[in-house]
Amino acid sequence: RDPSDIERYLDIYNRMLCYVPWLEDELKIMDAPEFDKVVNKLTKGMSEQRSMDLGSVKHAGLTYIPLNMNETSALIPPLLKSEDKSDRGFSHPQIARLLCPRKKLHFTMTALQTGAIPVTTYNWPTFFYEDGVYDSENRQLGLFRGHIAWRFYVHLFIGPSAAAKGTVTSNASKKAKNRAWGLMEVTPHIIAYVHV
Repeated sequence: RDPSDIERYLDIYNRMLCYVPWLEDELKIMDAPEFDKVVNKLTKGMSEQRSMDLGSVKHAGLTYIPLNMNETSALIPPLLKSEDKSDRGFSHPQIARLLCPRKKLHFTMTALQTGAIPVTTYNWPTFFYEDGVYDSENRQLGLFRGHIAWRFYVHLFIGPSAAAKGTVTSNASKKAKNRAWGLMEVTPHIIAYVHV
């Protein structure tokens, strides 16, 4: 195993102990079937949290796409709350532009939509960049600083009302996740979570 992976796993384990201090003693006396139950519960909890997060941004996320959220019908054609998703992704002209790898924007959308030009995980989408600006000389300039991901972060970790208002404070009665979890900074793991 890669030493950096082991270090990361130890860091996660130690952070878990901050929230569940009795876990370390329990792990020492657990047999394999009991350990498997704990791992399964943790895995299930992580999966349920991810599902809850995705469910909460499912429709609100559409309002976070335009640079100016206050414009009426900022997406043209507008996207309605619907089970049919065939008008989204590469099928919607504005969303397709945001999903398109920045360095491939000069190709026609038809070529991208039909798969004639592949879009792979090695090409960052335009919306990952601040203001959609891509510098071929410095590909990391503005990377992971796009307004959409920022609004998703605010929605997930501060609250939907803060994201809708474009602020970083929430007036909700429920404690924001970032405060409840003691998050003092946006970490690379959080950036990855919000972008994926």
